[in-house]
Amino acid sequence: MKPVYIQAAEQISLQQPLCEAWMSEPNVYDVPYARAIDPDFKQWLTPVESRRLGKILKRAWVTAQSLARKTGVEHPDAILVGTGLGCMENTERFLEALCRDGESLLSPTHFMQSTHNTIASLLALRSHTHGYNITYSHKDVSFDLALQDAWMQFRMGKIRTALVGGYDELTSSYFTLLERIGYMGGSLPGTGSEAAAALLLSTEADQGLCELAAMRMLYRPTEQELDKTLHELLEEAHLSPEALTAVMTGVIGREAHDVPYHRFTQQMLPGVPTLRYKQWFGISYTASAYAVYAAAHCLDKGFIPEGMYYGNTAPRTGRPQALLLLNQSEGKQYSLIILRALCGH
Repeated sequence: MKPVYIQAAEQISLQQPLCEAWMSEPNVYDVPYARAIDPDFKQWLTPVESRRLGKILKRAWVTAQSLARKTGVEHPDAILVGTGLGCMENTERFLEALCRDGESLLSPTHFMQSTHNTIASLLALRSHTHGYNITYSHKDVSFDLALQDAWMQFRMGKIRTALVGGYDELTSSYFTLLERIGYMGGSLPGTGSEAAAALLLSTEADQGLCELAAMRMLYRPTEQELDKTLHELLEEAHLSPEALTAVMTGVIGREAHDVPYHRFTQQMLPGVPTLRYKQWFGISYTASAYAVYAAAHCLDKGFIPEGMYYGNTAPRTGRPQALLLLNQSEGKQYSLIILRALCGH
């Protein structure tokens, strides 16, 4: 199997969009809920296009177009999307009109653009990509499943390029629902927000950010199974535990949520520095897409921002060479990803 590389990665988030200004001057939030900072859509869409598309669709298209401009890959072999609940804004507009006006005056646009797979479909239609196209909607591991699918397609030799994205939007009413079920908001730490992050994967390393060296997903693993899987991944990536520069985790400062992360890092990788990213990119079902995005740019730029470190372990000196990304959902589903710096970086 040919190695798989992350050629480029883009984001629209709580940070300045479509750039890596967060690495030196991050925006810091201390509110329970905030929407993403959008770029100037006029540079990417006509007024008619912008009026017809919801925010999540505009963000998906802009991130995809930015990747295409950077890599020259306008028609990837596959498009894979992870999303928690898809186009919530259009879903709400359709349902509100249904309740207010009945069934006789409904706009078909909001209905057509309200399903989960609308995002991947839009990307395919607008980019004239006719290959593999799929959407995963599985809460906090939605993006991880999309990335794993792409990884498997590469391993089987079926594709040479893939666009993989994680997208979610958060309206005020949607935030209220997530607050009621205890997912975010209220007295809980962290800022609930949205997600729009995309990667362009390729078998070509030219001017790439890093290598996607290995990944696994597990359901209800024991500690022994987690430890075994970790060592299998390290062996597959030709790394030792000491070679890992750091572990990127999804901790948010909530004990019940963070315990699996602490247990993993303390028992299986003692002494390896730990990182976090949600304090800058917010909490959402597809926030793990930002972990991959951020880790890829850290490996490419050759440094890890000081604000990403947490815990008592001292940061390692020199350029980061390999990062382990750990994501988990309710202590049941685990995702382990290893990214490795390119030779010469």
